[in-house]
Amino acid sequence: MGKELLKIQNLHVCVEEKEILHGVDLTVGQDETHVLMGPNGTGKSTLLKLAAGLEEPDGGTVIRGRNLTVRYLPQNPDFDPEDTVLAGVLKMQEGFSHPWDIESQAKTMLTKLGIMDFEAKLGTLSGGQRKRAALAGVLLSTADLFILDDPTNHLDSEMAEWL
Repeated sequence: MGKELLKIQNLHVCVEEKEILHGVDLTVGQDETHVLMGPNGTGKSTLLKLAAGLEEPDGGTVIRGRNLTVRYLPQNPDFDPEDTVLAGVLKMQEGFSHPWDIESQAKTMLTKLGIMDFEAKLGTLSGGQRKRAALAGVLLSTADLFILDDPTNHLDSEMAEWL
């Protein structure tokens, strides 16, 4: 195993007085891929938000590696509906280091994910198209850890396998 990126120990989370996560332990090392599966309502999204540093647990510890860069893709990405697809994806790169040709890479990634109209307004896209645009934005970044909440929803099997 490579460098340890994330360590979760004895995690506890309650929602509306119901414990949804109890005693969760998880370690993520460099170059590892983990898949979290389970029925709806069992705390998967909550666990991912905790791992990404977007929420705090009721108990336990979440330790992220020093200088760790995390990119998180929520189930329902939040875009400005008036932005074009390309502008929305490029906005997702703000604050992150990226190569000079990011626009070209964005168009390539969007095409790979089945989005050809880069000038379409995000507000006119279906939920699946918005999710694919957000996925492109996340995958274009240089991050140490990608946390993708339900990334294969709205993807066909070929795209899911590529991911």
